[in-house]
Amino acid sequence: MSYGHPPWVNNLIRNGGYGVAHGVNISGFRENDPFIPASTLKILTSLAALETLGDNYRFKTDFFLDNHKVLFIRGWGDPFLISEEIERICRKLVDLGLRDITSIVLDDSAFNLATPTDGSEGSNNPYDAPNSALAVNFNSLPVFISANGSVVSGEQQTPNLPIMQNIRGNLSAGIHRINVDTLAGMTRNPPSLQYTGELFAAMLKKSGVQVGNKIYAGKFPAIDNEKILYIHVSSKALVDIVRSCLKFSNNFIANQLFLTCGAAAYGYPANWQKSHRFFQNYARNTLGLTPDAFNIIEGSGLSRKNRITPDAMLKILRRFYPYRTLLNEKEHVYIKSGTLTDVFCYAGYVKNGQKNNPFVLMLNQKANTRKQVLQYLKHSFRPRKNN
Repeated sequence: MSYGHPPWVNNLIRNGGYGVAHGVNISGFRENDPFIPASTLKILTSLAALETLGDNYRFKTDFFLDNHKVLFIRGWGDPFLISEEIERICRKLVDLGLRDITSIVLDDSAFNLATPTDGSEGSNNPYDAPNSALAVNFNSLPVFISANGSVVSGEQQTPNLPIMQNIRGNLSAGIHRINVDTLAGMTRNPPSLQYTGELFAAMLKKSGVQVGNKIYAGKFPAIDNEKILYIHVSSKALVDIVRSCLKFSNNFIANQLFLTCGAAAYGYPANWQKSHRFFQNYARNTLGLTPDAFNIIEGSGLSRKNRITPDAMLKILRRFYPYRTLLNEKEHVYIKSGTLTDVFCYAGYVKNGQKNNPFVLMLNQKANTRKQVLQYLKHSFRPRKNN
């Protein structure tokens, strides 16, 4: 059901739509037209991951030491292999008797990605960082650039690494997070794997392990699980990963989840095609969305080819309701924003007493008037008088 809106709202919405849910009733403007959702799409990605994998799902990473003291590491898409987690892993490996290794072999074959994320511009910015089955620190390098141009680690928990010396470009002095893929062609291995190998090597040395200086991309041996030295189970449950993904609007995490859902449905290796197929089927068969209401290319909202209607997003929000507190809360609203060039979106829940009413606002226009329209939507949740 659609309600009219005052003329001043027309002046704020030139190319966009909105929808609000009042109990079982829906009101809106152009609520059945598809728009670019930008990062509000992460709500759908998060919902599908939580329902498909489970709230307590935990990513794993495999470790094997062969007779030549070569340490093999195989990734399965853990989006939270951050420096603190790797330090815990290295302490565990020492507890298991690891004392020295000659080299490190890294296996990222669980993801087979022939192309970058659709919408990525390959910039220095961490939101363009590539996805991988084996990646550390969200595939972004924390660096501090001094006034004289020298480069060191930009955070205490991450040691200085040789790969950091490849940073180039007109970067100002100060702390930066750099998309590691911008170093392509400057490292012996693909930058993501080189970064991973160097960080593990440094952390193992810190834990007292003698480490050779060779890092290779390769395959994990075909062995039974009982012969694996260590299977690391992430310290973070999926629900905590989702909370971080939504809080910081992390594109890397979102697409790690997007790819893992596709692999869970259709088998490894994960790829964009399997995940596109999974999300199209999930939206139709689980959420009951019609094919003309959505088109999901990737899971972060970076692609301008993603499309969804406000009405479809309202259905997603209704199903996401038990997880609403995973969203940021601002001014009595659980909210997720989405921003691209000429795209300004909000989605979430307005808190009205004991109720949390879903709403979505999608502006695909040059003027960013979403805050003003949100105020109008918040007022629309006031009780309506019966005629």
